[in-house]
Amino acid sequence: MDKFKDREKAFEAEQSQKDQSEFDKRNSRNKVFAEFILENIGQQENQELLREIILSDLEEPGDEDIIRKALEVVAQNNGTLTREDILKKLSEI
Repeated sequence: MDKFKDREKAFEAEQSQKDQSEFDKRNSRNKVFAEFILENIGQQENQELLREIILSDLEEPGDEDIIRKALEVVAQNNGTLTREDILKKLSEI
């Protein structure tokens, strides 16, 4: 029985590490994406807005939440990016 418990713990630890790594990669991608959005609207130094865009990705699974937030920020600041531009950038990162 101890072998089974040990294997179970090892699997859980491995899965946890994998999940954390995927989260870190996605968070890094979102930061680069948010910086791209802020550059387009001329607010590269706005750390609060940067954080808002990055954290918007946690609202629901997938990219739709961060895309929606990016479009909102662009529209509010008279940016020039379209949905297609945003999708292209996300696929490049």
